[in-house]
This record gives sequence, C-alpha cells and structure tokens, in this order.
Amino acid sequence: MTTTAAAWQTGVGVRAEPFILPALLVISALGFNAALAIINAHVTGLTSGSVIICEFAIVVGAQLLALSHYRQEMDAWYVLAGLLTVFALLRSVATQALEPKLLRDVLLIPTFTVLGMVSDRRRLNQLVLAIHAIVIAFLLLEMSSPAFYSDLLKIQSYYVQTRGFQTGDFWNTNSVLFISATRPEQRFFPFFDLHRMSSIFLEPVSLGNYCVTIAAFLCARWHTLGTASKWFLIAGNVVAIVGCDGRFAAVACGAIAVLAFVAARLPRRSTVLYLPVITGMVLAAVLLGGLQVGADDFSGRIAFTADLLSRFDVQDFLGISDRYMKLAVDSGLAYFIVTQSIIGLCAVWLFVVYASAEARMEQVRYNHALCLYVSLLLMVSYALFTIKTAALLWFIHGCLQKKRIEPLFTPRMKIA
Repeated sequence: MTTTAAAWQTGVGVRAEPFILPALLVISALGFNAALAIINAHVTGLTSGSVIICEFAIVVGAQLLALSHYRQEMDAWYVLAGLLTVFALLRSVATQALEPKLLRDVLLIPTFTVLGMVSDRRRLNQLVLAIHAIVIAFLLLEMSSPAFYSDLLKIQSYYVQTRGFQTGDFWNTNSVLFISATRPEQRFFPFFDLHRMSSIFLEPVSLGNYCVTIAAFLCARWHTLGTASKWFLIAGNVVAIVGCDGRFAAVACGAIAVLAFVAARLPRRSTVLYLPVITGMVLAAVLLGGLQVGADDFSGRIAFTADLLSRFDVQDFLGISDRYMKLAVDSGLAYFIVTQSIIGLCAVWLFVVYASAEARMEQVRYNHALCLYVSLLLMVSYALFTIKTAALLWFIHGCLQKKRIEPLFTPRMKIA
C-alpha cells in the first residue's frame, strides 16, 4: 500500500516529527564540555577554539534542523533572532569591535525554542528522563569515587586551558575540580561533607540550575508522568541540590513548586510582571536593608547588582560600552543590559511573555516557572547564557509551545 493510501485508510496524513537529532543536540549541549575535558586530560591539550567550534556546531545544527521542519508558529522567534542580530551589528559599529559571543549568548533563547517546536512532543518525557539518568549517573560516580571523577575530567586543567583561568584563581589550588567546588565558608547543607558536586556540568552552579529546569518540567508535565518517573525526577533533584550545595536552586525549586498550585488562577500574561517586580524588590531590599557588596551569597550578589547598575550611564544602558563587561559576569541583569541594552532586555522579555501560548495548563505552569526562574537568576548570575543549562530550559519551552500537527489532508472517505 502506498503512503498516500495508508494515510487515507487511517484518516491521518503523514508528517514525521524528528526526535533523535533534536535529542542528540540537547544532550550534546549539556555534555560536550565533559567530553572535551576528558580529551584535554587524556588525549591532547585543547584551547578555547575547541569549545567555540563545538558550541557553533550545536547552535548551527539546531537552526538547520528547525528550518528544515519550519512551522508558522516559529515566526515570532525568528523575528526576535533577527532583531538581536541587527543590534549586534549596530553594537559592533558603535564599539568598533566584533564580538560574536554576545550575539550567541542571546540567540540561545530563540534557537532552542524553535528546536523544541519541531521536535516530537510525545517523546519529551523520554528525553528528559534519559538526560536525568545521565546527570544522576555522573553525580553518583562523583559521589562514590571522587578521585576517579577528578582524574577522569581534570576540570581545573580544562578551564585553565580553554577559558583563560589561572591556577591562582582557584581557592583550593591543590584540587583539580572547578573553582567553586570547594569554598571556605560553611556549606548550605552542612551534613554533606564532600566537595560541591558538579556531575556532567563540571561545575556546581550549572548542576543547581539544571535542577531548577527539572522542577519546572515536573510541575508542567506532572499529569503525563508515571509514578516511578515522578519519584526518579524528584529524588534525583533532591540528591543533586544537596550534592551541589545549591542555595539558589533550593529556593528557586521551592518557589516553583508553590507557584504551580496558583499559576492557573493568575491573570493571563501576568508573567510579564516577574522581572520588573523582582528587580524592584531587589533594589528596594538593598536600599532599605543596607545589604553590602562582598559576600558570595544571595544578599551579596543582589547588592552587587544594585551597586553596578547605579554606576551605569546612558552608554551603558544603551549597550554600547564595554566598561563594565568583566564586572557584569557576576550579575546577569547588568550583563544583559551591557551586552544587549536596556531596550534589548525589554524586547527579549516581552517576546518570551507574549510570543508564548497559554492555551494548555502545561504551558501556563511552565511559562510561570520559566519567567520566575529567569528573573531570579538574572539577579545573581549570568548563567542564563550558558548553553549547557540554557539548551534544555528553552528546548522544553519550545516543545510545550508547539501546536498540534494537522493532517496533511482530510480524507472524505476511507478505502476498504
């Protein structure tokens, strides 16, 4: 029987949706640094160029796959990508410096959103569970055999070779782990006496941010998951948060869990309020609470964000000055403004809110969790622009945003 006849007989047109390639791209985004670290440690020394090539290949691959399965609902995200590209060109003219990384940072948002839009949503749960299994497997390896994990990846050497770190930047120069895997102050979870876990992400902060994405996914897709899957995701998240000593992750996951119960009762598009309200609350807390810059904790980070923004002039807010580029890496909000301008920040935020559908409960819950997480994260870190955590975050968003695929044609009769 021909494909056309089969389609008529079943009453459904044939339109294949990719799954394997999108899944491989997302998994590659999460894990390519670990693969490069192993190569750097045991095969040959690498440079920053190796990292750039891998990221470029993943982003280009995602775009090519999305374009080859183009859907009309992707229009808004390509408009956003176009606007960001135009601004990057204008910025390069104003600063007399071409900095493709700054464009790549924000292009992660539309790139993995559209990749999710062309992927088979029916198999999203399978992908997330597979990724979680990989993350937990690396985490258990790190917990059970820290020496083997350290020797396998030699993380300090990898970041010195490929990121421009100096050995003296690491608090514990005797450790081959990431700079923040050990820290002088007491752990947030003091009953866990190993170093801060990193799993496949190589550094603890990304593992914590990954856990927030899983919490958002859990709340959005709870009704589609079996009991075993729910417990696996929850238990894995708890172990990972404790293991990485994720203060931010613990607070954000708790807030997202509470938000899941009330998201359906909130007004439509109320997600637009998260960023301005949280920014206002942070600035008020610093001003009225006398929070001081210096401590490497939530209060110290938000105090730093407020202090840095207070130094900005018109050029900084327009994104055409690099004066505070290095300092801004400790403040996602400041980094976003420095690299994309206050106008670009507002444009991206409005696109994320108003280009996202709220037709299904899973969309409503994930939209609220996403916007809350992004708003909180921008106050303390620029990790939003890290591909190893951003890829899955935005891929899930795109996958949940896609509309149902219509049949290629509607049969008028069935063939016997």
